[in-house]
Amino acid sequence: MSNIAIIEDESSTSPPTRSTLADSDINGILYNSNDDIKPIVSFGLIADIQYADNEDRYNFTKTQLRRYRNSIKLVDEACKYWLNKKYPISFILQLGDIIDGISFTNKASVNDLNTVLQVFKTNFQSLPIYHIWGNHELYNFSRRELLNGSLCSFDTKINSPGHYGIIEVCPNLRIIALDTYEFSALGVEKDSEVYIQAMELLCKHNQNEDSNDPTGLRGHQRRFVQFNGGISPKQFNWLKEQLTDAKNQNIKVIITGHIPIHPSACDALDLLWNYKEVLDLLWTFEGTVLAYIAGHDHDGGYFRDRKNIHHLTLHAIVECEPNTNSFATVHVYKNSILIVGVGRIGTYQIDCQL
Repeated sequence: MSNIAIIEDESSTSPPTRSTLADSDINGILYNSNDDIKPIVSFGLIADIQYADNEDRYNFTKTQLRRYRNSIKLVDEACKYWLNKKYPISFILQLGDIIDGISFTNKASVNDLNTVLQVFKTNFQSLPIYHIWGNHELYNFSRRELLNGSLCSFDTKINSPGHYGIIEVCPNLRIIALDTYEFSALGVEKDSEVYIQAMELLCKHNQNEDSNDPTGLRGHQRRFVQFNGGISPKQFNWLKEQLTDAKNQNIKVIITGHIPIHPSACDALDLLWNYKEVLDLLWTFEGTVLAYIAGHDHDGGYFRDRKNIHHLTLHAIVECEPNTNSFATVHVYKNSILIVGVGRIGTYQIDCQL
C-alpha cells in the first residue's frame, strides 16, 4: 500500500458559516408541515452504541460515563420509535462502534455483538442494516474477520481489504459509505505493510510512548493518535470516480464514515488523518455532495461549510444520560432532506432538488 499524502497546512480554508440548526419552534414547524407529506424514502441513523455486558465506567479521560448495558435498551427504544412512526424507514445506517473494546478484554466480542444484532433482528426481521466500521469493531475483530462476518455490508471483492460502497437511496440520491480505517494500525497484523506505514506516520507526528496519547500535540495535530485512521489512495481514487459519476448523472450524494472530516464538526482529536485531502476533494464537487455524516466524537457536532456541505457528527448512544437517547431519522423529499433527531441530536434541513 502506498503512503497516504498528508497536507501539513493545518488551517481550514472554510470560514465559519452560520449553523442551520433550527430552534425548537422552527423544529416543530418544519416537522409538522412535512409530517403530512409522504417522504420519497426515510432511513434511520445511529452511532457509537458500544454495548458491552459490563458495569458502567468512565471513558479514558474520565469525563463521560459509559453506560454499557443501558445502550442496548436505547437501541431497542430507537427501533420501536422507527416501527411506530407514520412513514416506515427503508434501512438503518449504523455508523460504527457497535460494541465496545472492553468486550474483547472480557472475551465476549461475539456474544456482545450478537446481543446487539438480535435487537435489530427482533424489531426488523428483513430490514437492511448497513454497518460502518469504527475503531471499536477493529479492537474486537481483525479486518479479515470483519470482511467475512455479519458486519460486512458491501461487496468487497474489488475493494478488499477496504469496506466501502454505495447505497442507492432513491432516484437521484445515493450514499457513499467510506472506510475511514482502511489506512490505520487497527485490525491488521503488526508485520503488515499497512501497520508499519501507519505507525511510521503516527511516530512522525506523535512522539508519545503511547500512540493513543495526544499530550503535547496542538490544534489539528491532535488527530495523530492510534484510535483514528485515514483513507487509502485506492479508496480516495474510488471516491473521486464515484463523485464524478454522480455529478455526470446529476445525482446528489450523502457521504458517511465513522471519523469526521471537518474540524468545526468535531474535536480535533477525532479528525480523519487525511481529512484535508478528502475535504478538498468534496469541495470540487459543489452541488453534488450534500452532507457528510459521522460518529466517533461522542459529544457530536454540526457545521455547514462554505460549499454548503452539512457536516453532522452524531452523539454517542453509550454516553446518553438516563431518560434520553441519541438517534435520527432522515426523511427525503423532492426539494429537501430533513434529519429529525431524538434526544441529544437536533433537527437539520438540507435544501436540495432531487
